[in-house]
Amino acid sequence: MQEVVTAPLMFFLSSILFGIGLLGIYDILRAFRAVIQHGLFFTAVEDILYFMFVAVISFWFLCTYNHGELRGFFFIGIFIGMFLYYIKISSYVISWLIYFFSMITNIFKIIYEIITKPMISIQRNIKWRLKKEKKNVTMALKKQTKRGGQSGTKEKTK
Repeated sequence: MQEVVTAPLMFFLSSILFGIGLLGIYDILRAFRAVIQHGLFFTAVEDILYFMFVAVISFWFLCTYNHGELRGFFFIGIFIGMFLYYIKISSYVISWLIYFFSMITNIFKIIYEIITKPMISIQRNIKWRLKKEKKNVTMALKKQTKRGGQSGTKEKTK
């Protein structure tokens, strides 16, 4: 008799933890969106990928722990887990994840600046040299046209 009650109870408690895990994964997505702003299209793509992941992982969970049988307390357990997670933990997790993702993006920005700063100075140096060379070429062409199109050396006539 005890096994008849214990197995569904353990499955119900597992489904509560499963709901907590699913919403925890979605919080990662929410924090990522808060740090890296992107448009409606990419948000929709992320949501579709998330719900596809949820469908696959829920199917795996049901097949592994309940032999593929759908039970109402599975959905109730997921709902209770998500609700408890959202009420008690979600805001703390999201704020920590936003801080974590912000630190990572700041590190990438610093690395990007370290890599691009020499390139920018090289580009400016090249532009300055080309501008100076253009000025020299323009002056030489103006001198040549004043002489009647001849180069700097006089040609010998026969």
